[in-house]
Amino acid sequence: MTTGDAELVYTPEGHALRREDIKTLADQMRFELGRFRLWRSHHDEAFRERFVAVQHWQAARLTRTHADFLQDERYEAVTRFFLSDLYGGLDLNELAREIERALPVATRLLPDSVMRTSAVALELNALTGELDEAVAAMLFDTLGYREITEASILEAYVACDQYESRQRQLDLLSELGRGLDRYVRSRVIYATFKIAHRPARMAGLGSLYDFLGRGFDVMRPMGSAQDFINLFINRERAILDNIKAGKPDPYAL
Repeated sequence: MTTGDAELVYTPEGHALRREDIKTLADQMRFELGRFRLWRSHHDEAFRERFVAVQHWQAARLTRTHADFLQDERYEAVTRFFLSDLYGGLDLNELAREIERALPVATRLLPDSVMRTSAVALELNALTGELDEAVAAMLFDTLGYREITEASILEAYVACDQYESRQRQLDLLSELGRGLDRYVRSRVIYATFKIAHRPARMAGLGSLYDFLGRGFDVMRPMGSAQDFINLFINRERAILDNIKAGKPDPYAL
């Protein structure tokens, strides 16, 4: 299975941290930030262009797959949030910088349950980057393609053998969506989050707070986002199954 899933990273403070040594929520967040820092695209500009091209292709494919949700007023806002903020679109650069500066403050200011959801978001995006970098390397470096087509990227997907890791990606996406949905419906947690608005910004946690706030804002009017989350995740799992089965048009559902 081809992934960049690291077992050893270096924390923002420069300390080595192994996966098995994670003891606290802060450790988990530092580990995921360490994974993010290992991305090849941070230090290889030519590769970064290819990596970004793969991510753009993924975003366009997701938009096509879930076009009906974007046209449904019940689901439009939450679908855009899933596509832009959750499924590989979260800007970890700014989040990484601010969490590195203010992680101890963050764990005191925001409810523990909300911080756990933040850790899931970091893990999801670290994993997404690793998987997409592996696809980009396979597509352009190993297979020698110069452009992305549906046929070429499917060939790279199959060669990377990422089925289990992509399932894990969807597990994290589901966990993150359900966490935001659950917390926004908890009056205590939501009230605590809203109260932390000013202190969070003063502590330099504006990007993290805004990300969580966007999630709460799109899910709160829905009452419950469970049906949407199930539909979205099940579609993506069906596509993975189609790719694994070698179907000629795996995106046709």
